[in-house]
Amino acid sequence: MTEPLPYIDPFDDGRSPTRATTDMDEASSLIDAAFRLERAVTRIGNTRLRPWKLTLSSYTALRIVANRPHLTLAQLARRCYVRSQTMTRIVTELENRGFVARSAHPESERALSLQVTEAGLAALEEMSSEVGKISDTLNAVLSPNDIATADQHLRQAALVVENELREVARVGNKHANIK
Repeated sequence: MTEPLPYIDPFDDGRSPTRATTDMDEASSLIDAAFRLERAVTRIGNTRLRPWKLTLSSYTALRIVANRPHLTLAQLARRCYVRSQTMTRIVTELENRGFVARSAHPESERALSLQVTEAGLAALEEMSSEVGKISDTLNAVLSPNDIATADQHLRQAALVVENELREVARVGNKHANIK
């Protein structure tokens, strides 16, 4: 570790006279920055989607189903990084709005398949320019190379942490069976 990085308070608007320092290492600072970006994107996305009374999570689910028809709820939940119960609530909302439909899955007797309706496609088209403004904001401050590099590093880091999580769960299950 080099010298301590400055602590950036998530609630600091940049006008504070001083910033406290912390013993946060580089990886911890990256985690803090990734979490802060995720929260900021969620907030601006939800704000931009307010006229349609949708959240960024609902928009994302709708967009994924439009691009990958016949997903099951469980598959969609994994792609949206949420639990099945959360996805059930999101899909029920989208279905009640007429944006998605459920039908028998072509490859499974027990599973239901999700498809975007014409109304859902029309809503996606309306919303996409508003949501696209979030990307425009990032593109205005980061070069395409910066974005590609950050994307690659963050995805690599996510895989490493996900593998660690699986290992911890495996070892935890092994210990649980010993007791």
